[in-house]
Amino acid sequence: MSTPSIQNNPLIGIWKLISATAIYADGTVTPDVYGTHPVGYITYTSDGHMMVMFSRSDRPSLSQEVRSPLSPEMQSLPAEELAQAFTTFNAYAGTYTLSGNTVTHHIEIASIPNRVSTTLVRTFTLNENQVTLRTSPVLNDGVEIVFELVWERI
Repeated sequence: MSTPSIQNNPLIGIWKLISATAIYADGTVTPDVYGTHPVGYITYTSDGHMMVMFSRSDRPSLSQEVRSPLSPEMQSLPAEELAQAFTTFNAYAGTYTLSGNTVTHHIEIASIPNRVSTTLVRTFTLNENQVTLRTSPVLNDGVEIVFELVWERI
């Protein structure tokens, strides 16, 4: 697998998140798994780097002003509030490779520490100025789920 030249790589650019959907093995679909108006961006560069971040648009503000994640204010927030902030936001970055309609993200940094040094495989389909990325099936409480994220080129 390799990253094609810029002329042959349809993913290069910046894409804005339009929707995030969960599709269960039994055919059940849960739209809006990141809320009705998720926010996020994914970027693919011509030299094989990528980064993505997305969140729910309805995330509540923290109960006090926080200047930095390393500040004393952050350390004094209730654990439940920090958990809410963490579970409504996702980000990672690294490199990527393409093979046909499959893109593999090679994770170097991530909001979920366990993802560092792993790969995430996504299939993609292009439709005019939109790309749909589908995850490999994952098990959640013994139920197989595929996540589908639709992005629009900006």
